[in-house]
Amino acid sequence: MNSRIPTNEADFASYMKRTDDSLLSIIIPTTETAFGWTTAEVAWWHDQRKFFLDDVNGLWTKHQNPLTKTSSINEQVVTFIRKFHIVANPLLDRAAVSTGATTDLAILFNFKIGRSAPTHFTTVIKKMLYGFYKTLGGGLVQGKVRTNQETGRFSIDKSEHADGVEVSYILGETAMVNPDDSGTTHKTFTKAIYTINMGVENKGSAVWTTQRLIIFAHPELNGPWAEPQKFYLQ
Repeated sequence: MNSRIPTNEADFASYMKRTDDSLLSIIIPTTETAFGWTTAEVAWWHDQRKFFLDDVNGLWTKHQNPLTKTSSINEQVVTFIRKFHIVANPLLDRAAVSTGATTDLAILFNFKIGRSAPTHFTTVIKKMLYGFYKTLGGGLVQGKVRTNQETGRFSIDKSEHADGVEVSYILGETAMVNPDDSGTTHKTFTKAIYTINMGVENKGSAVWTTQRLIIFAHPELNGPWAEPQKFYLQ
């Protein structure tokens, strides 16, 4: 399923700008009125845009600047987009069924009029996703995943509408406690077999990693994290 809100970082930045510009417009009726959103909800959307796109301190601005772009900034961008989806998707559900929504606004915000989120995307994924990791040398790691109900092949189990895999990892001997803690690195994939570049400079380092099934368009329904496992980079 494709997300209304882009998951690609550059596309997301563009989406944030054009949608917030629309919400700031004073043309009557306003987008806020057309969608039936509250002033607080519109203010939240604008605050997210400022945090992400501010010309000086914005997260995306730092990501685009070679002098400030770091692995930490990269992961903050991914985390921001993931969390934005959680709050914004229900707002778009309401906009899609609002009698004030127009075709132009639907195209701008990327939803279909009269269609809220499909009703079957309401249950959190329950299946655990197991990961099998092989170090390839040079800081590269190959991951393969499957659920405990798939014994013969590696695949993304789509029975609960999952369409991707999220991996969380952290370098160092200290065991991973919470996959969402600051300091962990998150990667998402659409295939059951993937490669992660953890940096040749980290050769010999311990790695703690875990993974889960996800729904890109509805991260609030993502599955449980598997028990973290440890290996060493080659």
